[in-house]
Amino acid sequence: MKNIILVISIIFLSGCVPWFNSTTNTSDISGIVRARGEYDNRFAYRHKYMNNSIKALPLIVTAGTIKNTGEFFAEIDFRVYNKSQAINFKYIDLYNSEGIKWEWEVYRNRLQVEKNRNFIIESYSMRIDSQINQLIKFFNDDAIYLKIIGDVNNFKRLDPKHTQSIILTLEYAKYISQN
Repeated sequence: MKNIILVISIIFLSGCVPWFNSTTNTSDISGIVRARGEYDNRFAYRHKYMNNSIKALPLIVTAGTIKNTGEFFAEIDFRVYNKSQAINFKYIDLYNSEGIKWEWEVYRNRLQVEKNRNFIIESYSMRIDSQINQLIKFFNDDAIYLKIIGDVNNFKRLDPKHTQSIILTLEYAKYISQN
């Protein structure tokens, strides 16, 4: 009897049963972890660099599923940290060195402003479910620049580690959108 239980356990653990393997294997993309923060009614994931960085990252990508429906989602969150005043951004531009540009108009009712210690943090989130493949191609470039246009313009180049973590999260989003 013990041998039968042992054989059945080995079959399940070795992945010979496709159902068991598909429910336990989330992806082969390394570094994807549960996203920090409030994600009401959603299972949210991102690359660990975006979760654990001590830097104030200006762009965060999150992907996952909605708990009740299992529906896939992917979103991008732009953040600006400023000490003196809010930027009140109206447009967001992303550029790469190949000359490709992404542009978003900021809708005031979706712009969030909060005061945290010594900083004013403005953030703007939007869904990117249908744009994952195009964004993967865009971020696979040597230099990515982010420009936030508002009362005061904010222009910066994204760190290569940050860009790589965005690509890995987008790859994960692509993976879960197909399953």
